[in-house]
Amino acid sequence: MRGVETGFDQFVRERYDQLLRYAVMLTGRRWDAEEIVQEALLRCLRRWRRVPADNAVAYARKAIYHEFLRVAKRKTPVPLDELVEQVDLADFAHSVVERDHVLIVLQQLPPRQRAAVLARVVLDLSEAQAATELACSVGTVKSLTSRGMAKVRQLWAAETATPGRRGT
Repeated sequence: MRGVETGFDQFVRERYDQLLRYAVMLTGRRWDAEEIVQEALLRCLRRWRRVPADNAVAYARKAIYHEFLRVAKRKTPVPLDELVEQVDLADFAHSVVERDHVLIVLQQLPPRQRAAVLARVVLDLSEAQAATELACSVGTVKSLTSRGMAKVRQLWAAETATPGRRGT
């Protein structure tokens, strides 16, 4: 077991930040993302011997996605007004404002659409790879991504048109 633990420890040291960024984009909150990544990595550790080395990142992302869905079913969504109030846009640098704006818009998507958009757009996975990670068909990935991107465009336009936001 010691060799497994050593390999897993090295994987976590090398990939934790990348996995955490993915989880933050799924959840919208760092503290929620940290909990999800921790739970997912614990699940991965139990099965680490069977995880192919060339597929470890995808395996961990898939575990994070499933943990996110499990948690999302129990939590009530945060209303958009509360998300906007959490971010005092005047106090942050432009790049932070952009990141927070993206997170606010993403949080308005249903969990599966959000995950599909992240897989296709942010992680730049192919439809087949996204389908494997999200445990669904390629057609479902296409549908979720299409609906999600349409909603993102709609929300982005509405957010930028709101007084005090980016577009004014």
